Amino acid sequence: MTRELTIISKILATNLLLLTIANAQSWHTVKHPTSGATEIHGSYANGCFSGGIIIPIKQNGYEQVRPSRNRHYGTPNMMTFIENINQFGIQQQRIIILGDIAQPRGGPANFGHASHQTGLDIDIWLEDRHVHLSNHLRENLNTPSVVNPSNGKINQHWKPFYRDLLHYAATYPETERIFVNPVIKAKLCETETNKAWLEKLRPWYGHDSHFHVRLKCPTASQGCIPQDPIPKGSGCDTNLQNWVRDQIQWTNTPPTKSNSSTPKPKKILPLECQAILQHP
Repeated sequence: MTRELTIISKILATNLLLLTIANAQSWHTVKHPTSGATEIHGSYANGCFSGGIIIPIKQNGYEQVRPSRNRHYGTPNMMTFIENINQFGIQQQRIIILGDIAQPRGGPANFGHASHQTGLDIDIWLEDRHVHLSNHLRENLNTPSVVNPSNGKINQHWKPFYRDLLHYAATYPETERIFVNPVIKAKLCETETNKAWLEKLRPWYGHDSHFHVRLKCPTASQGCIPQDPIPKGSGCDTNLQNWVRDQIQWTNTPPTKSNSSTPKPKKILPLECQAILQHP
């Protein structure tokens, strides 16, 4: 082997080791964001970000639950979205309950999410609150499902305010998509006269006591990998009904788990994430 090939092999081996370390590290143990400008690297479910903004846990129109998780960080775009949500809450005389945003530098969480890695995802709980939470509830609030998955219908916990909250988030200009339970979307498909805004509501299992807002990749962040564009149209179609039907079937007759399923390949974070992880 020539000297040049030896050097290249060592560089490749070192890079592979760095990537392995970056993926093996516990990103949730990092306590603060990096300094400097915000930059995103990777995708929503396999990425990280530098220069994260600390999102206030509580303002007049909103409050974040489970603050002990330390997942109240995001990009400037997320901060702007939350400032708008705060104003919406004030206008509606509500306290909007927020869930997880991202860890201080993004990256994979130790539990709870496959995404929320780039500071562009946020959970909003289906709660109709007029006053702030007690210290106990802030850490222990449990929100009931608004869906009966066994018959594919909305249950008694659904409130009209949840429609207004979803509408506000879906019509926010920088919203890329929103994940909701298919039964919730089917309900709105039945009741909405103007269905255009439902396009951004994407059916996804779970998401029956909260919904998940995903913002667009910022144009200035060249390392941010966007999702494929969502299909045009409201999505109030047979495909949505298939989602509802499958959920009913799986609830009433759970599929048998197979031990022969092929394990998913491990994700490799972008190389830039190693420097972000090790930044002081």
